[in-house]
Amino acid sequence: MSAGSLPVSRSTIGASLPFAVPIGLSAFLLFSVEPLVGRLVLPAFGGSPAVWATTLFFFQAVLLAGYLYGHFSVTWFGRWGPPIHLVLAGLAFVALLAAPARIADLRDDTVAPVVDLLGILVLLVGLPAFILTTTTPLLSGWFHAARGERQPDPYWLYALSNAGSLLALLAYPLLIEPRLGLSTQRGIWAVGYAALVVLIARAALRATPGVGARRRAYLPTSDGPAPAAAEIAIDWTRRIRWLLLAAVPSGLLLAVTNFIATDLVSAPMLWVIPLAIYLTSFIVAFSPLGRRIVGLAATAAPAMVTLMWVPYASTSLWPILAVLAAQLIAFAVIATGLHGRLAQDRPDPTHLTEFYLILSTGGALASAFVAVIAPAFFPDIWEYPILLVGALVALVLIVGTPSRPRIAGAGLDFRPFLAGFGRRVVPYAIGAALLVFLLVTADFEVIEPGIWLAIGGLILAVGGRPWVLTVGTTLVLVLATFAPNLSTEFRARSFFGVTEVVRRDGEIMVLMNGTTVHGSQWIDPARRHTPTTYYGARGPAGDIFAVGADSSASHPKKIGIVGLGAGTLAAYMDNWMSMTYFEIDPVVIRVAQDPAFFTYLSDAPGRPDIVEGDARLSLAAQPDGRYDLLVLDAFSSDAIPVHLLTVESISDELRTLSPDGVIAFHISNRHYELAPAITAALRDLGLTALERAGGGDEAARADGLLPSRWLAASRRGEHLDAFRALGWHDVTPAVHPFTDDYADLLSYLRLGF
Repeated sequence: MSAGSLPVSRSTIGASLPFAVPIGLSAFLLFSVEPLVGRLVLPAFGGSPAVWATTLFFFQAVLLAGYLYGHFSVTWFGRWGPPIHLVLAGLAFVALLAAPARIADLRDDTVAPVVDLLGILVLLVGLPAFILTTTTPLLSGWFHAARGERQPDPYWLYALSNAGSLLALLAYPLLIEPRLGLSTQRGIWAVGYAALVVLIARAALRATPGVGARRRAYLPTSDGPAPAAAEIAIDWTRRIRWLLLAAVPSGLLLAVTNFIATDLVSAPMLWVIPLAIYLTSFIVAFSPLGRRIVGLAATAAPAMVTLMWVPYASTSLWPILAVLAAQLIAFAVIATGLHGRLAQDRPDPTHLTEFYLILSTGGALASAFVAVIAPAFFPDIWEYPILLVGALVALVLIVGTPSRPRIAGAGLDFRPFLAGFGRRVVPYAIGAALLVFLLVTADFEVIEPGIWLAIGGLILAVGGRPWVLTVGTTLVLVLATFAPNLSTEFRARSFFGVTEVVRRDGEIMVLMNGTTVHGSQWIDPARRHTPTTYYGARGPAGDIFAVGADSSASHPKKIGIVGLGAGTLAAYMDNWMSMTYFEIDPVVIRVAQDPAFFTYLSDAPGRPDIVEGDARLSLAAQPDGRYDLLVLDAFSSDAIPVHLLTVESISDELRTLSPDGVIAFHISNRHYELAPAITAALRDLGLTALERAGGGDEAARADGLLPSRWLAASRRGEHLDAFRALGWHDVTPAVHPFTDDYADLLSYLRLGF
């Protein structure tokens, strides 16, 4: 009888409660602690999207270790397995209580950020996370040993585990994060973990006799291999197929999450969406009701892969909500199709822990590829197209290769290439039409995206032979990735993202991070001293320097700037001014200091100082009242690091400001209305904030300017009057500001295209 052929009866569910309840609770705790620790470590690493990718890799690696331990515990430890596990669970609780409260104190700038982050995660939650990851395979094995042939299919517990995980992911951004501070979350989570230890102890008492007997079934006898191993052999071809089917969705999970976090903001409310989709695909795949859905998903998966790579191949900007919808829906279909085929190929429960071990190995390898290997060795986001091609290869393996096309007369019979035309092209045509509609509605360029959509449709049309679709897609993505771009002067990647310098129209150098412009400079020597993009002299940035940095020999000014970019604000320096930049990304520092790209720093009357490292930590080392003007201009692609906008952070920033000084915030972005939250923080600290937007007209664009929004605040009434005279206006503050313990970004998301 194949695995999964028996229904789950009420009596079975009742008998399984001692095992099912801790499995569900452990999954809930695991997937609520992931965004929790992600929030805790994010500020210490500059708000980079790579923080979440590395955190996911950490948990995937711990999951692999937990499944490996679970496999050996069930197959080798026998009656000693449950008591050993209880001792480890108790030690993990002690480690949880001893975990450090202040994460910033653990930061070590002398080691690579990935290594430093992984070390901090080990200290924070390493052993408790290990215990949580062991629960599903270990207790499933205990359950099978305790029930024996009365319940030969424990795989439904895997769906239960993923349901608990999904519940946690939905609860965190919607219920937990908006209502509870981080310190409260940590306390409640510790109580939940203690309850889990009690439930595991109860399950251990029920399982110990059966586990001891079951171990003998795994041991070889004098006459040959163990009976269970001889009964159903698993070859390495099948194991490799499991590995690939598990690895591709896991890798795409991180790649899609990086995409979302880069263009929006790295925060739990966005982290959990792809992860929730990933877990839902497991629930569908391992549930009896999911078989029909899995078939439909596997059929539509080639079209979804194409919809995912078209925006990557196109250099045009896309409406963010359109791309989000395409990415998330396509990812859901692909993950469901691949995980469904994986579930259908699951082995007899005798090999349950080995099966889970291979699944976790695939997930860990894929997450390591995206979070660790790709940023270290790829200058751009190459892992994304590689994973999409990997998805097509996996589909070939589960569908199989049709027979070769026959020769009809003197020509080639193309009918095999067009087989299944409608199943591939119809879902793609619907998705492509929706994307075009959103492009037109949002007044975006349609021609170039339309060409790429047509290319994708053509490849799908002749993709009746799966290898043709795979090879065709690979060739197009190779051309899109490696085709020479004559306008690109520089591209490099760090933990903090991809930095690129582009020469546009032979007139201007542009600094890009992700899809966002972070500065530019005219190449013409007569214009290269003119500040561009968000920093025009007639715009808000010019006002800030006119009011807050008016210097002379008798009134020299000290300026602090968080965020370097191209160094554009150095264009405002005069002989009586000193300027210090705080920048976390070493690649950005290298580009801004290279006169081959930008000369703002080298042209400045006094060379600005640059302090490398997270600005919040660096400013903490500055003396009180040092700066007359402090400008917060830090971005990660289009995302502003929220940890620089909390009450506690702004209080630290104001400490470095002189009593009559001005603090300014660059808040230009496409997706969030941050002015009310920042204004609320300044209000609570006794300052009045004013706002001004600029750079949106045709004349400004002709001067190389982009639309921008700025906030400015000061304790000095004369400064506020001067800003108001220049067109600045008051801002209505939010009810609650951001704090280190509480930051509900979802409330400030601007919906629209």
